[in-house]
Amino acid sequence: MRGILYQLRLRRALNAMSTGEHAIARKIWKKLSKGNPNAHGMRHNIALTYIGEERYAEAEPLLFDEIEDFGDYYPRLRALADMYYAWGKGSAANEWYRKVAQRDDCPDSERKLIQRRIELTSNDALYSDVLKSLEDVRKGNALLAQDQWQEARECFRRASELDPTNIQAMNNIGTIELNHNEDPEAAKAWFEKALNWSDLSWLRKNLALAEKAIQL
Repeated sequence: MRGILYQLRLRRALNAMSTGEHAIARKIWKKLSKGNPNAHGMRHNIALTYIGEERYAEAEPLLFDEIEDFGDYYPRLRALADMYYAWGKGSAANEWYRKVAQRDDCPDSERKLIQRRIELTSNDALYSDVLKSLEDVRKGNALLAQDQWQEARECFRRASELDPTNIQAMNNIGTIELNHNEDPEAAKAWFEKALNWSDLSWLRKNLALAEKAIQL
């Protein structure tokens, strides 16, 4: 019975992370790690929930502790690189993306994005645009919370131009096109644009929803 409960909680935690319910996911991860808080992967997952809330200072030591205890591993190094990228620490992000690029376990599907981010963090002017892009995403998310879809879409569009690797911005535009503008063809184009940078399962899921809507 305990095994079933564990699996149910694990599924709920993963679902919460995919839908941006970071506080809920963190609460579940902590329940799963009760009695063994330093278990393999638990600090990593909790760190990701903090990153999702832009609480980078709380995520950073958890990721380093995970590396110290369990060694270098592509997802851990990539999480650090992405965290510094979003945190505004371009030189640190550059350092970790370079380490990621040198790893044999780095998926080929991710190398294009990683190389582009090395380029973006190697140039002060380009990284300044990255920071503007991140701010536009924050503004867009705030507008989404107020149901101002088209205004939010404009913020995300600008963000995707400032940083061509801003997958979140492209996904958000696709979601607006699909759910609010009722334009699945446009949504499909944006999801495919995001997938060109990273073959993420949740992006694939969104693309499938757009393709299904086209067929209706």
